[in-house]
Parts: sequence; C-alpha cells; structure tokens
Amino acid sequence: MKAGQSGMFISRETRFWKDSWQHLYMEVNGEVSGPLDIQRAFPLTAPEAILIIADEKGRYLGMMQDYKEMDEASLFVVERELEQGYFLPRILKIYEIKDQLSLLIWRVETDRGPRQFEVRNRRADIRWFSDTHVVIQDADGNKYEIPNLSSLDIASRQKVEMEV
Repeated sequence: MKAGQSGMFISRETRFWKDSWQHLYMEVNGEVSGPLDIQRAFPLTAPEAILIIADEKGRYLGMMQDYKEMDEASLFVVERELEQGYFLPRILKIYEIKDQLSLLIWRVETDRGPRQFEVRNRRADIRWFSDTHVVIQDADGNKYEIPNLSSLDIASRQKVEMEV
C-alpha cells in the first residue's frame, strides 16, 4: 500500500505494533508501513465506526472499519494509541458551575478524578450533539464529555440547565 492511494480500506487482518521508539507500524499483505498516525473518523458521534490511518507526515494511507475484530495484540496497540490521542474524561457529577468575569468555572467529578476547569465561550466551547450528549472544551483546549445528561444526578443536571 503506497501513501496517497485514496479510498483504500485496510483489512482486519492487518497487524499493528510499536517499535522500541514507540512508533506505530502496520503490516498489510506482507508490506510494512510506518511510522503511522491513527485517528477516529468520527470521534464523538461514532468512535468505533472507522479509523483513519496516515503516515507520520499526515498523508492519508487508508481507513479501517470494524477494527475491534482484528487480532488481540493489534487491537491492544491500536486502542492504546487511540486512548493517548483522545483524552476525553466523562463528567459524572457537577459540584459547581460559577460565572466569574465572563468565565464559567466548572468543578466536577470525572471518570478520571476531580477536575476544575474554565470555559471561555458558552456558544463555542459547549457543544450539544443531542438533547443529552454534551462536550465541553476548557480554556486550555481539553475536552470533557457528558454522554447522557439524564444519567447525572438531579442537582448536576439542574446546574447544567441553569448555566448552559
């Protein structure tokens, strides 16, 4: 597979691994490509649907559907790589949302522990993907997710509804 070929679907039989410098490589039909960059095509709306694979210079190499069906070792490497690229803590509880000098200060509990962050622009930095799915970007560019607003406790939901 050569860089620049468009529309190439990469087979689930593709093998992925990292070298000793932690660069990602793949082997497709006996041909090795890498170092690689791998990303989700639809990280928020369909995170497991399609992966986009590019070389280290960002040139498109292909895409992969149903990546969860590849061999266990490759799946482990790919999922670790995706995890590093998509740090998206889920908000489990909202302790406080305070409006202070045109900033919203959020104090929350996430699946990765307690966090406090600032949101500069309600319209640009708080994105609703449905009536219940919200992604918040803080002033440093970090993103936090509420996958289902109705799964939060009543006090947390009320804070979101009043401030956002």
